[in-house]
Amino acid sequence: MNRRNQLLTIAIVTIVLLLGVFGCSKQQERYADPPWLGGTSIETLQKRGNYTIFLKLMEMANYKEPISKQLFTLFVPTDESFKTYFAQQGIASVDALTKEQAVQLFTLHVLRNPRSRYQLIYEYVWAEEQGPQGEYAALFFRKPTPSTSIPYKEVGRYAPNAGKNFIMRTGEKLVPLFSLDYFEDFFGALDGSDYTFMYPDSKWGDNMNWHNAMVMDDPLRVVPANETPAERRNAAAVRTANGFIYLIDRVVAPMQSLEEYLIAHQDKFGLYYDILQRFATYGSATTDPKTKEVRYLKSYNSVSNIAEEQGAFTGNEVRMKDMYTAFIPSDDVLKAYLDRTVYKTYSSLDSVPEVTLYYILQTQLGRSLGLISKISKSYFNSFGDPMVINKSDIKSAHMCSNGVLYEMNKVLEPNVFRCVPGNLFFNSHYSTFLYALNQAGVVASLSNPTQNVTLFAPTNEQLEKNGIRYNSTIASPTIEFRGSDNQWKPMKTTDLIMFVEDHIYSDPNNTIISDLSGEGYLEMSSGNFIHYKNSEIVGPENQYKKDKAVVSVKEVNDINGVLYYVNNPIKSRFVLGKFLTKDPDVLKFKNLLVKTKLLDERYIDQTTKDTIPNLKFLTEATAWTGFIPTNAAMEAATAAGLVPTETEALKKFLQYHFIRKSAIFDDGNLSGVFPSERIESTSVADGTVYSTLRVTNVWNNLTVQDHSGKTVTVDHSLADILTQKGVVHKITTVLKY
Repeated sequence: MNRRNQLLTIAIVTIVLLLGVFGCSKQQERYADPPWLGGTSIETLQKRGNYTIFLKLMEMANYKEPISKQLFTLFVPTDESFKTYFAQQGIASVDALTKEQAVQLFTLHVLRNPRSRYQLIYEYVWAEEQGPQGEYAALFFRKPTPSTSIPYKEVGRYAPNAGKNFIMRTGEKLVPLFSLDYFEDFFGALDGSDYTFMYPDSKWGDNMNWHNAMVMDDPLRVVPANETPAERRNAAAVRTANGFIYLIDRVVAPMQSLEEYLIAHQDKFGLYYDILQRFATYGSATTDPKTKEVRYLKSYNSVSNIAEEQGAFTGNEVRMKDMYTAFIPSDDVLKAYLDRTVYKTYSSLDSVPEVTLYYILQTQLGRSLGLISKISKSYFNSFGDPMVINKSDIKSAHMCSNGVLYEMNKVLEPNVFRCVPGNLFFNSHYSTFLYALNQAGVVASLSNPTQNVTLFAPTNEQLEKNGIRYNSTIASPTIEFRGSDNQWKPMKTTDLIMFVEDHIYSDPNNTIISDLSGEGYLEMSSGNFIHYKNSEIVGPENQYKKDKAVVSVKEVNDINGVLYYVNNPIKSRFVLGKFLTKDPDVLKFKNLLVKTKLLDERYIDQTTKDTIPNLKFLTEATAWTGFIPTNAAMEAATAAGLVPTETEALKKFLQYHFIRKSAIFDDGNLSGVFPSERIESTSVADGTVYSTLRVTNVWNNLTVQDHSGKTVTVDHSLADILTQKGVVHKITTVLKY
């Protein structure tokens, strides 16, 4: 650049700077703060003169500079309120607080952004403004603050953390902001009674309450004539140059989570808290850069994590909408409940099944705020069970940072305790079967009050005798079975479910089997069948081994069915292939199945490694009936030339002796025309067409008519041989197509 251009550039810059200096005074006057805005938040509080302790606390917490330079919302108690609070806490003055205590206390009175009353009540979430007409309106009532609990020490109580020392930290506290708008949108009481029930020591105005502190009207504000209540509420905020101030009638003390509150009140809730610790975990370890301490976050497995500050639902938006409701029985109430339930057969809590303790704990924990005006009319617990909670059931209330705690004078019971399986949760002799029900995931269906069920329960002793046990000594406790090698192994999920469902009858017509004194057949939830007679029950394997299950006690449930205690498990591990290989009277028919490769005698079960004869074409069938000719019948048929020698024709001959998708007993029930396993034809238009058999069913007198028109009568003494998913009848004449 030449010298001339340099001089020109300097001249232009100089003119611009001079214009900026001498021309800014009028611009400053033009954009000066309006007189009603006053100074900054700090200047406003200093000028008013009754908030010196709050300002001192701000300084001790190192927040003076941020608040003087940035935009904040402050909830400010008076000096008198602080003095009252310090007296209650046994603190001489604000100067007695440590740095950590000052930060913890001050940050409960500050929000990071400036908020008008409207902005406090209605949040902008999920890309839309939640105004009065918004989908969620004023329901986002919990406000994130920078406050956390001061780290504290804890000793793990139960395995795997028993005796270990932990330094605990917490997440940031969310402070509830209760308003008339919130109670209206949450369908609560508009007279403040819901609020005062949760905060019996606080006052409710018609404006807002910041946790337990009431937002007061600005005493210096000039009230316009004819001001409406809504206008007065909206004028509560003191606007400053860098935010909003809300004057409150008391100090918001450090907020404990439900976890911390229970720790601090073990004289009242120690028993519930002790049970809860059996589900505790310690993780998310971080190292404090100053102290080098390793600090942990606490959580709970299975049970609602009441140590989580965000509440039951975590995430930026949902955490602001919901909080826990903890219905915690006092020790005397819970002890009395345990005395009349679990302690009848269990000597201590250490021996009570975890699933029982889980239901006791979780039923007392709700995942949304339970207002007394609502829960006294209807309430659904964590499992969706309806129940009524009256005011008289609640001794006291305390609002924590992540939920409200109601001290209860009764224990809330889930449907699982009151429905058919209920007594199994408290009987030590049936704990293995209880664990199996839970692990198979059927407890919820057994406790559905609209679905009647019939349940058969064998004892721990009988289950272990039959190769099934619950192993609680391993890292992941589970149901185990004893294989053919005599070794215990975890039971495969599909096998566990079938075993459990072998003991459950749930009829589509909602029938309860309350009388087993007669005789009949039932299709269990597993798809397997049992035969009962005079309160004696056999499944396929019971029948084969001649070790029936006998009913010892019957409990009729008032809600949804009946529970039978049996002296032997119902066993179904007897497949059709095994019958064919074990009964010498059907050897000739079996040999033809093997010859045509329809029967695999050496099939290896992938779980048990047992050798199980497998009839291939029935592997995926849900039910079947087999009409199996005896050796004498096969000899006569062979002599008469009725048994084909060509492989495909022989396959069709053999398959014609099986009815697909139906199990037919000689009990007088099922009659009609049924498809066999023999394929008659296949085409694009008609698909697969199966050859049929006609069955006429009379009690103990079953007949089957084949395609040739011949009718074969089933001898009752050779009928009703149970196999997995089906039934076999031995016949003395072959079936012909």
